[in-house]
Amino acid sequence: MKRYAEILSAILLLLALSGSATALSAQGRDSKDKSYASSFFKVGVKGGIDFISVNRFELGYISESVSNYTGFAAGVAFSFDMPVRGMTIQPELNYVSKGAIFRGQDNVYFRTDFIELPVNVQAGLDLVLFRPYIMVSPYIGYAVYKQPGSVAWNQLNRFEYGIGIGGGVDFWKLQLQVKYNWNIGGLVKNVSDSDLLRSVRRGNFRGLEVNLVFFF
Repeated sequence: MKRYAEILSAILLLLALSGSATALSAQGRDSKDKSYASSFFKVGVKGGIDFISVNRFELGYISESVSNYTGFAAGVAFSFDMPVRGMTIQPELNYVSKGAIFRGQDNVYFRTDFIELPVNVQAGLDLVLFRPYIMVSPYIGYAVYKQPGSVAWNQLNRFEYGIGIGGGVDFWKLQLQVKYNWNIGGLVKNVSDSDLLRSVRRGNFRGLEVNLVFFF
């Protein structure tokens, strides 16, 4: 029950931030009619999917098969225009599901959900009708949910950090994001040679993330 309470608390926090920031966004919105929403400050909600793989370096277990995992992401985004035209800083607060599938006699799903705070630094071209951009996204996160429950929290590095590189396009009130994220550091710790997670003790999550943001 405790883990479900943690997830519910995270969702309520995201909704509260979204509601309060919407009021601020309305004050800063540009009154000009443009084909995509452009203003000094705006807030949006986002959702998407991620395609996660695990990079690992345990040569002794290279014969083991680890399949990719399809997860999800949801959260809120806060966009600030920079003095340089076409550049923005967009911090976000997201709930992100990551994982892997250990294939064998029985497929075992390993999943870890994080509350993540990425800061997207975007550089693009303001073409009035739309804005294509590239971005760099350093991020930090903290794990709030794990599966299976038999994996103890003291076997995981709950604090994560990494970087994402990608791009996308702004059009109307929508923003399409496509980026590749690398978690840096080890995924697990205190793992023995007989443990399920032994083959990824020097690895971590990485993968492609595709999101759509709607700005109010």
